[in-house]
Amino acid sequence: MNRNFTATILIALAIALYFTFTSGVWNDAMAIKDVNDQYSGAITNAEQLISVRDKVLKNYNNISAGDRGNLDKMIPNTVDNIRLIINLNSVALQHGFSLKNITASTKTSSSDSSSNNSSVSNGSNSTSFNIAVPTLDTVAVTFSASAPYQQFISFTQDLEASLRIMDITHLTVTANDTGTYDFSVELNTYWLRQ
Repeated sequence: MNRNFTATILIALAIALYFTFTSGVWNDAMAIKDVNDQYSGAITNAEQLISVRDKVLKNYNNISAGDRGNLDKMIPNTVDNIRLIINLNSVALQHGFSLKNITASTKTSSSDSSSNNSSVSNGSNSTSFNIAVPTLDTVAVTFSASAPYQQFISFTQDLEASLRIMDITHLTVTANDTGTYDFSVELNTYWLRQ
C-alpha cells in the first residue's frame, strides 16, 4: 500500500505541476513559436521580394538608354503642358497650318494618391504591406485649326505615329466655301504620377 500511495502522490504532484507551471510555460513557448513562424514567413517574403526586385532591376538595366527615352516620351512622369503644346503646334506647322485656342488642363484621378496602394498579405499571417502604385493621370488638350482636309488628316496620322499616347475624344468639322475646314479637337494624353 505504501508503494501505491507514493505513486498516487507523485502522479498528483505531476498533474498539479503541469496545471500550475508547465502549461503556462508551454503556452508561452507556443506563442513564441507562432511569432517566430511569422518572422520566418516575413523573412521568406522579403527574400522573394528582393529576388523579384533584382530581376526587375536587371531587366530595366538591360533596356537601352534610347528605349528608356522612348518610354519616357510615351508616358512621361511629369506634366509639361507647355512642351506638349509646342510639340503639337510644331507637328501642325509641318503640315502647313497652326493651331489656335490651345488649352491643356490636367485631370486628376478620382482616387486619392494615398488610397492608391496595393495591399499584400501573407496567407494566415495578419501582416500586410502597402506598396504605392503609380497613377495614370490625364491631360485634356483642346485646340482648333483651319486647314485643308488632307493636311489635317496627315496631321492626325502624325499624332497617331508619335511616341506620346494621345486619344482624340471629340472632333468637330465645319466646312467653308474656301476649301478649308474648321476643326475643333479635344484629345487626352497621359502621364504617370509616381
